[in-house]
Amino acid sequence: MSVLSRLANIGRSIFIKFLNTIIPYIYIKLKDLHGISIYFPSDAFGALEENLIARNIYFDSSSIGNADTIIDLGAHAGGFTIYAILYSRPGTRIIAVEPDETNYMLLLANIKLLQDIIGKKKLEILVLNKAVWHKKARLPFKKTGWSEGGHLSEAETFKKGVFVDTITLDELIDLSRGRIIVKMDIEGAETSVLIGSKKLYRVNELAIESHGNHVFLIKTLKLFEYDCKVLIYRINPQLFKSWLNIEPGFYGFLVALYRVLASSMFHPTVLIVKAIKRS
Repeated sequence: MSVLSRLANIGRSIFIKFLNTIIPYIYIKLKDLHGISIYFPSDAFGALEENLIARNIYFDSSSIGNADTIIDLGAHAGGFTIYAILYSRPGTRIIAVEPDETNYMLLLANIKLLQDIIGKKKLEILVLNKAVWHKKARLPFKKTGWSEGGHLSEAETFKKGVFVDTITLDELIDLSRGRIIVKMDIEGAETSVLIGSKKLYRVNELAIESHGNHVFLIKTLKLFEYDCKVLIYRINPQLFKSWLNIEPGFYGFLVALYRVLASSMFHPTVLIVKAIKRS
């Protein structure tokens, strides 16, 4: 890791600790997105940017609108799930999987806030407080002090603390119908989950945030007959303008200030592997 990357991580950690100290969770109004209001961890500004404030980095609205089943793995407080609810066609089935109990409760609260839209579109929503894994198990879930950073571990050193039940990708595919798309942000478990699947061939498209060796991830997907491409999203300093439209204003201002400084100095990126099943 370069010196610049280390400084960026240190700066983000300090800012996250500051937000968690003054206000861990916040009720936010997104004036630029149908004026909806949602509950979100204050430290998850990145997840908001990736899914709701800027363009969605996983799937565009047309891909969402063409799907019969949308699976959100690592749903957090519901950023992508909310996006799917807003842009899916009537009757779509949306499955959200989140292992962290606090994020799961916020996700449920956000779905309740969107019940009018869900009802009008007759969407089928299934929310699971589980972690996706390559096998059924009950495993320790390691929290990191950052709402987006929790992950599973089979290591003996993590045998104390919070345990979560796992679900396999194949079980989720069995709950799906028609054209299936999968968004995956599962903190490094991507490749093992894919390798453990025997029904991956039923998934039409995947968008995976890579937390490890994306080259190996692509090789794995190609074995399952997917065409892949890598998309690298640079976090634009101009996002600060969108944050200034967020309510409450003090929170939007704090994140706007952080965004313009961090993105101008360190040029953060997010790497997404997109995979489309060969016809």
